[in-house]
Amino acid sequence: MKTLARLLPHTASVMFVLMRISALQAQEPQADTQAAERFQNNGEVTVGYRFTDINGYRPHYQQLVNLNEGFRVLDFTLNGDARERSNRFADGYFLSASGLGGDPFATAELKVSKTNLYDFRVQWRQSYYYRNQDDDVVLPITTAAPGLSKGLTDYHDWATVRKLGTASFTFHATNQLRFNVDYYRTSTDGTLLTTRSLDFFNAPTYWGAFARANPYPLNAPLHDKTNRLTGGLDYSWRNWDFHYRAGFQSFNETTGLNAVAANEVSINPATLSTMEPLAEISWSQTRELKTPVSEFSFRGNLTDNLEWRGGYTYARNRGPAALAMSFSGIAPNSTAVLAPYSVSESGVASVTEPNHVANMGFTWQIRNWWALNADYRYTRYTSEAVSTIESLFNSTTSSSGTTNVVWENGLSDLEFNMVFTPLPNLVLSPGIRLSKSDIETRENFVVDEARTQRAKHARPEFRFGYKPWSKLSFRGDLHSSTSGASYTAITPHTRVAGHLIARFELLANLSIENALTVSTARLEEADYRNQVRADTITISYAFDERLSAFGSFGYESFYAQGEIVYARGTSPLRSTLRDQEIHRVWQAGFDVKPLRYMGVRASASFDRLTGRGEILGEPPAYGPLTWPLGTATIYFDVPKAGRVSLDLQRTYYIEEIVPANNFSANLLTIRFTRGF
Repeated sequence: MKTLARLLPHTASVMFVLMRISALQAQEPQADTQAAERFQNNGEVTVGYRFTDINGYRPHYQQLVNLNEGFRVLDFTLNGDARERSNRFADGYFLSASGLGGDPFATAELKVSKTNLYDFRVQWRQSYYYRNQDDDVVLPITTAAPGLSKGLTDYHDWATVRKLGTASFTFHATNQLRFNVDYYRTSTDGTLLTTRSLDFFNAPTYWGAFARANPYPLNAPLHDKTNRLTGGLDYSWRNWDFHYRAGFQSFNETTGLNAVAANEVSINPATLSTMEPLAEISWSQTRELKTPVSEFSFRGNLTDNLEWRGGYTYARNRGPAALAMSFSGIAPNSTAVLAPYSVSESGVASVTEPNHVANMGFTWQIRNWWALNADYRYTRYTSEAVSTIESLFNSTTSSSGTTNVVWENGLSDLEFNMVFTPLPNLVLSPGIRLSKSDIETRENFVVDEARTQRAKHARPEFRFGYKPWSKLSFRGDLHSSTSGASYTAITPHTRVAGHLIARFELLANLSIENALTVSTARLEEADYRNQVRADTITISYAFDERLSAFGSFGYESFYAQGEIVYARGTSPLRSTLRDQEIHRVWQAGFDVKPLRYMGVRASASFDRLTGRGEILGEPPAYGPLTWPLGTATIYFDVPKAGRVSLDLQRTYYIEEIVPANNFSANLLTIRFTRGF
């Protein structure tokens, strides 16, 4: 009865919408006959209500599934076509929307056009992103402080919403000349949970051990937005195309840090002590960057068998950045005795980031079966920040300074490949990519050798496609890469990888597809290794429009290992991170229509992950898990009314090391679809 009571108000709303649609349709013959003749309109709407029953750790359900209870406009489309009629303003329009009402990924789109005159498009997307592991779990970590068994998790969570909107208008002045205006806006809002070591400008040497050993969990409200407005033209002349855009872009970001709880302590269980609380913290930082935008590209044929293409992009972000923070608590002093402390710091900076990208390429059709491609791209990125920083430690030690940090990166890429088609069913494409990266960092006009490097990179590759007969095909690639130097501890010196996809249509309605991936990467000086072995096989069967089915199995083996080197703190400053796991995924489903007005769809997946990730000397916090998910739909087509569908979903999630993240969920969705 409670479920029925919850459903009745929403059912009434749905019926009201449908009655309005029917009423409007009934009024069409009485509407303006001239307008009715101009457009042929049709569409479809799907509305529904979802019921949820969730047990266990709900934030993790939000992270992985994020389907919540309530009324939804699941899908809506509306088309208008006037190409066979006379309309001075438009030949047609298209309007669509999905996921409205609270689903994690909502979209809307509008298109209006007039042939050879204009094209107008508006798009909008909204996405919710969650990550929330249970950071209050109890783990058997023997290195915890006496009397404590709290485990160490990463304390990195987020709950954000990203909105993206675009609008573009193209005006066809002639068949060869088009003018356009484009607007783009994106924003991110939400709250992050992160950790921060309490370091500051010109901190005393002894402070480094405390900062490294005591990261504190903090909330970080976030807001950023980007606006971009450009205008330009597209021009075609004979077999040449030219494109140019110019405009303006701005970026604004505001974030802050505040304590999760009063007098909170470090997340590190090895040094956890209620004697070192963080009493107060206030942290705010902002950035505001603006830039002109200029983009030019062209493509054309110098001769019948030689194509030339190229382009140039320029941007120059400039603007201020500011930081203001203070924190206080208890920490060891210079004699390792616990004592109160207070720190305040402020800083302002002027940031300049010019960016140049130039590219040039050719395609030479040497023979009908032989083509050569060559492309070169040069990117020059510079970031310069002039900062003034002031800090005050324990109201007695004041420090201030001005720094000028310049980071320059010049990246050259040369890509060369050939395409051979010696047989109609065989494509061979050998090639090589050569790149050179020149990175230079200067601080107060002095080169920082630790962050300055020139690296050269070579990547030969071979791509192929082969279809020996109509029911059997192969495609894939093989490539290796060698870097002369590695900029980070996880930038591999060598990598060998390959990908192969084979498809076999055993019968006209039965197909088998297999995808294989192999990759091995190494960096000996940091003892970094990465290996991936993955294979997925899928079988699809379609007897007719009334019966189809599929099944698949995926296997992935992943191994990664590397050294961690800490910049500051007490010894040891070096440790090893290791992650080794095997991932298996089973999937199956079918679609059957036993009756003319009735159908059933069902699908299920079963994920099983084994292995664990750990830091050497510490028990793992991440390891084996099981995650099955099943969905079943039964639908009925009601003549002259629409389609009624019932969706039932069932899932549960089990972690073996951190069972506090486990959850189970049952979802029931009632949908109604009607065309008009």
